[in-house]
Amino acid sequence: MRHIPLAILLAALAGCGNESQITPVSPVASRTVALDASDHGNTAVFPKGSRPYGADMATWADRESQWIYGQPLAHNPLIDQTGADCVREQTGQVWFIPRIAGPRVFSGSRTCTVPTGKAIFLEIGAYVNEWPCPDTSFHPAPGQSMYDFLLVDARNFMDGVTQLDVSLDGQALDDVLSYRFHSAALFSLTGDPTFEALDNCVTGTPQPAIVDGFFMMFKPLTPGEHTLRVFGTDVRGANKTYLYHLNVQ
Repeated sequence: MRHIPLAILLAALAGCGNESQITPVSPVASRTVALDASDHGNTAVFPKGSRPYGADMATWADRESQWIYGQPLAHNPLIDQTGADCVREQTGQVWFIPRIAGPRVFSGSRTCTVPTGKAIFLEIGAYVNEWPCPDTSFHPAPGQSMYDFLLVDARNFMDGVTQLDVSLDGQALDDVLSYRFHSAALFSLTGDPTFEALDNCVTGTPQPAIVDGFFMMFKPLTPGEHTLRVFGTDVRGANKTYLYHLNVQ
């Protein structure tokens, strides 16, 4: 994956005036994640090794990536800084909340209305890697599978995360760094053509892809107002705080 720096992208978007369906994920199992002590204190979220609503966490990560990439950039929930686009293409039992796109040092917030009874799949931070790309040197080594090639590239980036904190209504969750998942196999990703401005590997046609990142799925919240706070740093100097103000009704 070859990215345009988000700071440059957002500067370009600031000068401007202001659907696609999810592609089915291959029915494969994710890596097995054992239930450990860090799950027991995090009663607000589904355990790492569980299969909420019939799919494991890695498969939900694949689906969230397909949802993000399939949205036009002008109204993409990843770019959305306010929450105005958080309802786009939200279907089924699980409600996706992506991170907020911004520069390396950044604080942002969104306000979203979430229907009662929906689980919330929070993308804390992730790296989506698809192929091909304009860079002709971006390809597997001889004898290396496409899956291994894309996963190693994404893993090298995500291994740089040094700290992650997540809290719900002021209550911190335990051991957030252990909520890391990656695709168990290649999945098909069809990016909206306008998403190429953010990821120049997007072709607008189906591409093999993987995702590696940190995700939590929250059990349905009680009706009323809730706040999710995410803080993270990495070895490249990132320092980000996200606030999600959720009105469940």
